[in-house]
Amino acid sequence: MPLRLRAIGRLLIHRFATGHSPADADDPGVGRLGIIAVVLALLGAGRCYTANWDDAAASLPFAQAGAPPPKSLESIGKPAAPTIPDIDFKKWFSTDPAADPYDATIWGQVAAVTAEASNQAGWTEVCKKVSSAAGGDRGASPLLGALACSSDPAVTRLQQFAVQLLSTRAALALWIRGAPGIGSGTVRAHQAEVRLTCAGDVVAREAGPSTPFGQACAKAMDNAYAAGDGKTSFTALGDAYTLVAAELAKRSPKVAQEPAYFDAKNVKK
Repeated sequence: MPLRLRAIGRLLIHRFATGHSPADADDPGVGRLGIIAVVLALLGAGRCYTANWDDAAASLPFAQAGAPPPKSLESIGKPAAPTIPDIDFKKWFSTDPAADPYDATIWGQVAAVTAEASNQAGWTEVCKKVSSAAGGDRGASPLLGALACSSDPAVTRLQQFAVQLLSTRAALALWIRGAPGIGSGTVRAHQAEVRLTCAGDVVAREAGPSTPFGQACAKAMDNAYAAGDGKTSFTALGDAYTLVAAELAKRSPKVAQEPAYFDAKNVKK
């Protein structure tokens, strides 16, 4: 313990032993208890001051140089890959005029799957499933093909915008059908995500006013539903998705079985 702390400790102990302390003028018992508390605190501070923290850290296995992190830490921040059920994805884009365009069952599936596809692990599983259903030519069915895997990592990033548009349209369809837990605020929240993507993500570099992405961004912001006209907004979102799907088919005509992502292997120096 440093000499200064030792000296203060001895002085306080001496005062306690002799009973001469300003603190116990009114109540000797209370005053002496206070002195004891101060002495103990100083002793504790002294131990902290002289503690060998390097030795203490070295006793922790994961704090040692070169030691691997404990297995309990490996899974943190790594969400498990979702299990995507077997779905007839072609029904999502049915052209049957007799079909209900706001079918809550279909759009409920769309909402659930697009929610899973919002991260890399989820998108990998979703696009692999869709690739099996879409065939090899993305342009043969561009609405479905927009969700199939691409071997171009730049297209993979743009596909997340298509997912956002489809997810927003699903929320709107469920709102039109009065699905539980879906309000106009849900649709606005989805539109807010789309707006951020259009303003600051990779889409922002593609979204000039006359480009397909720029037009899609504008159509996706239609708010006629706020005045009760859900059909107009639903159509606008469909047009937005169609524009993006056609552009993705041009940029990546062939469907891949696995998605490509930017990493050290495919980023040119």
